[in-house]
Amino acid sequence: MKKSGLIVALLVLTGCQSLTRNNDNTGEPENMTPAPAAKIERGICLFDEPPQGFEHNCDAAYWLNTWIAAANQTWSERKQAIKVLGDSAFDTLHTYVLTLPTDTPYQDRLRAQLALNDIAGAFTPTAQEVVNVIAASQNNQIMQLESAMVVLDQENTSRGEKVKALEQEAVNLRKKLEELLQIEATLMDKNRSTQQ
Repeated sequence: MKKSGLIVALLVLTGCQSLTRNNDNTGEPENMTPAPAAKIERGICLFDEPPQGFEHNCDAAYWLNTWIAAANQTWSERKQAIKVLGDSAFDTLHTYVLTLPTDTPYQDRLRAQLALNDIAGAFTPTAQEVVNVIAASQNNQIMQLESAMVVLDQENTSRGEKVKALEQEAVNLRKKLEELLQIEATLMDKNRSTQQ
């Protein structure tokens, strides 16, 4: 009796030990500490060496005020402002800021995001993180939601068309059934009249 109890206890302990080993080997590194976040002590510069003609490199207030002004304009007003901008780094960032308000159409928002991605690699690491945290991640999330809504709308439209086609088919089948019932009734009447 004591031996069987000891064997059961050993089996339970061995099983528990193998379970904890499996949990330890899940591929997750132990005690991972996240990389330290960028910390802004004073001002922030977008570029260490700004491209030629890039104004307001270290003027976060300018870019925030541009964003605030954009949020208070309609899309058509902002679109007109974007049309006069060029392809310089300054104009690309300015276009991006003008597309940040939520009423910007998906295609324009995507175009501005892709253009910003082309120049953001030259930003300082702190500027890259600030732009990502403040604007880019939310902008990408909005684009993903809009894209999902378009897909769902297309799916709903497709299903609606299929439902209409099925309803029309049901109407046609009902008519055919009524015709067949009418033919059957006529044949039965003829059969009764010939039997009498």
